[in-house]
Amino acid sequence: MNGNLRRIALFAGHNSFEVRDSHAGYDLAGIDDTANDLQRDRISSRDGVVSVGTARRRRVPVVVEISAHAPADDLDGWDHVAETSVDVDSGRILVLGGSESQCGAARFDLPAGTYRVRVYSEGFAAFDEDAYRVVLWPGRARATTVLKRVTGEPAGG
Repeated sequence: MNGNLRRIALFAGHNSFEVRDSHAGYDLAGIDDTANDLQRDRISSRDGVVSVGTARRRRVPVVVEISAHAPADDLDGWDHVAETSVDVDSGRILVLGGSESQCGAARFDLPAGTYRVRVYSEGFAAFDEDAYRVVLWPGRARATTVLKRVTGEPAGG
């Protein structure tokens, strides 16, 4: 499972993108909760879907890595780092912009199970330069944790 790394670019419509189990539906009842989580922690996890809040609504670079183990806790150089859990029942995740269709989503195959998802965010201080790294690894379900919190508003955000 290590070494499964891909660089993608997606449109962060609604200032967000998703990492979702390919069989997960849309939880319309949870939209307000998700929006509150994204505003506070820049990450939200519900019913097989992890939503990631972005600094800006634009095309953003995202590195997605599937790993067998948790990443090192090196947070230097990142503006914000948060971690949550997601159940992947289908054995496939999709990564797509908050307003993009699943048809064009990046797809990653992995063993079904529960995964930890850590999202690293950078470039908040520079106008139009935010970028993201998403690492998934097998783990048990745990509450969302912010390991490093960005302060202030993004430049030009």
